Amino acid sequence: MLALATWVPEPTEAVPLAEPDAPGEASCEPFEGEQRFAQLALASEEPGVEPADPESAAIAGQGGRIVTLPSAGGGRDAGQVSGEAILALPKGGSREFELGAGARVAESYWSPVLCATVARVKGPEGAAPEELVPKSPDTAALVPNHVYSTAAGEVAPLAQAELVRPDPYRPLQWGVEQSGVERARSLSNGAGVRVAILDSAPQTDHRDLGEVRVVPVEGGPAGDRPAAHGTLVTGLVDAIEGNGFGIAGLAPGVELVSVPVCTPVGDSANDRCPLFTVLRGLDAAWNEEASVVNLSIVGPDNPLLRRGTQRLDELGVLIVAAAGNEGTREPRYPAAYPAVIGVGALDRDGRIYARSNRAPSAEILAPGVEVLSSVPGNAFSFGSGTSFAAAHVTGSLAILLGAGVEPAAARQALFQQAAERPTVGTQPPPLPRLCDVLSRLGRACPGERG
Repeated sequence: MLALATWVPEPTEAVPLAEPDAPGEASCEPFEGEQRFAQLALASEEPGVEPADPESAAIAGQGGRIVTLPSAGGGRDAGQVSGEAILALPKGGSREFELGAGARVAESYWSPVLCATVARVKGPEGAAPEELVPKSPDTAALVPNHVYSTAAGEVAPLAQAELVRPDPYRPLQWGVEQSGVERARSLSNGAGVRVAILDSAPQTDHRDLGEVRVVPVEGGPAGDRPAAHGTLVTGLVDAIEGNGFGIAGLAPGVELVSVPVCTPVGDSANDRCPLFTVLRGLDAAWNEEASVVNLSIVGPDNPLLRRGTQRLDELGVLIVAAAGNEGTREPRYPAAYPAVIGVGALDRDGRIYARSNRAPSAEILAPGVEVLSSVPGNAFSFGSGTSFAAAHVTGSLAILLGAGVEPAAARQALFQQAAERPTVGTQPPPLPRLCDVLSRLGRACPGERG
């Protein structure tokens, strides 16, 4: 057995292994004692075929190859970085393990969210996790470095037109109208609420975006390559209101933190998001003290992603995720985790988007068909997909928190009010109007009874 802190594969490839630090130790209080991550370990699966798209070869700067996995719960673009695994060694447990032939620790860090040292192990192409790390402590978790995809179904450019009003394209934002956020802004525009969007990087100098602070994660995208998906999701939440240009965001007063965890693939809005980078993004959101985390990504079940979202929920952070766009009732993740608010998409007529995944991934529906938002180049596009529905829920929750509602109460009231709205068939309930939710919480909008 080799000690994690002292293992050196070659002198030129030595990687210092992260140790628990004092702040991380303190934040681990909700989990007491030794954690048996092994109970969450996934059985390894045989890799499938390599996707045809050659641009998928570079994943978050790691140079890994994506292979598809024949997993029923994996999502359309589910896969893993070939020849890589993630090893998590929890606080208080043994830190000794054995590496297989040709395997090395490429990078590691201490995760206050997982309460563990998390290492990315890299080895021969096609090697399974148990071949890369044949022996590890009973308390450890060894999982594939799964790849998640942003959940954009379709994106179509807006034909620019000269319109005169404070936000010229506001009349095209039917989602803003149906969610009722404008009336609720008399009580809150999201000011004082920090929202973390884990996605691809937005165009931070877009003329219609408010101040966006980019927090890169080590080993992930640098954040200096603006992507369509990240810019669309950011604009829905944070576009400047009343500036005479473009659109209005759902919660334009929020303090928005962009954490790039996804890398654009070609010119599409379906970016690739390796699990190791997503996990680092969850820690970045926690370190930035975000109250709401938006995860417009979709993919397979993974015990470390499940543990990370559960931990953030227990620490009082609201997590919103896209249900995915396959039209299936098979669970997709992270949306299907109990700690996460899974969001499906509906159209302006209240019908579920044909490509939207259903329950258990979607527990609420929000505007997500032909919704208008920002894209790189100071331009705008119509997006369809559960990614954009999730952003509507994130913006709505930011309004509630800005009105002084505690996170748990905001989530509960949102779902209680949604349950009172009529639904179509067996589809999940639609996002309620915010003034109705605020009234339930005793914070009636002006002109309405509490």
